[in-house]
Amino acid sequence: MTITISIGVLAHNESNLISRTLHSLLQQSLFLSDKSKFELELIVVPNGCTDDTASVARTTLQALTAPALYSHINWQVCELTEAGKSNAWNAYVHQLRCAKAKYLVLMDADIEFLETETLLSMLNVLEKTPDAWVSVDKPIKDVTLKSSKTLMEHFSALVSSLSGGKASEEGPAWLCGQLYCARSEVLQKLWMPTRLPVEDGFLYTMIVTDGLLSAKEPQRVLLAKSASHRFEAYTQLNRLLRHEKWLILSNAVNELIYSDLLAESIPAEGAGLLIKQRNEQDPQWLSNYLQASANKKKWLIPSFILLRRFKGLRYQSPLKSILLLPLAIVAFLADSLLAFQSNLELHQGSKLGYWGK
Repeated sequence: MTITISIGVLAHNESNLISRTLHSLLQQSLFLSDKSKFELELIVVPNGCTDDTASVARTTLQALTAPALYSHINWQVCELTEAGKSNAWNAYVHQLRCAKAKYLVLMDADIEFLETETLLSMLNVLEKTPDAWVSVDKPIKDVTLKSSKTLMEHFSALVSSLSGGKASEEGPAWLCGQLYCARSEVLQKLWMPTRLPVEDGFLYTMIVTDGLLSAKEPQRVLLAKSASHRFEAYTQLNRLLRHEKWLILSNAVNELIYSDLLAESIPAEGAGLLIKQRNEQDPQWLSNYLQASANKKKWLIPSFILLRRFKGLRYQSPLKSILLLPLAIVAFLADSLLAFQSNLELHQGSKLGYWGK
């Protein structure tokens, strides 16, 4: 029986990198496997781009799929005028992708695959594990692959080691929004809030809790064997700090959304239906809710964000934990400052325009 797989490449101003990403994608063994086994669809979704991402993607795919080797791939480039990954995600999952697709692969337009078997390996996890809903690979910072690193590159690599536990292959894992493969029927039940800052943490929670209907079941997200991709690390201090602040903001926003949704009666279809209704009724609902939350509460940053670096030490060997402790203290102090700034910006969000106002 033929398995239909749809791959969505979400892109915002990636004209410099999307060609490399598409070349890397089409070198995956999935595209070279038995054509009678898989029906493949590739959709690039440039959203709110101010560069020529869409035209570069079209030109690249026209050239790559010209040989008979790739003639079985159905592809299209669907431009969206509104920027935002959550908006592009909703459009791809609920409107653009093939309705009969059994599996959906979502990926960013600036990554590069490290193993040619990555996508097949991710697919195999879902094929052989009925209880798994999503499969992921290992996201690897480009600086960790360098034999010679600058001081900031060393720092960036070390900070990653304080970001949480290390998943074992075919075991429960964190969902990285840069690349994942999911059962179509699972994602169909989910909707992203309009203008959500970062989607992977929110998506992970929605999946492992079945749309906030159950306690967390981490085994719904599994790490595939021999599957990884490379992404560009932040090696300039200002960009690294800005990125970390954005993650703190995003975690705070997610926790506020969960609390608000749980205050209502979650329908049998899950919290995704509530989000869909809110998006349709008022695209600015998240902005308005965050402003209302800021008016009620002075401190909006969850405590676990400040403790995450020390928790990351638990997954290291005793000796490495001791060696990394000074870095964890420095990271904690930096996180505390960034949390203070994030809290201030959440209170000023409507003025600064962060939440779509």
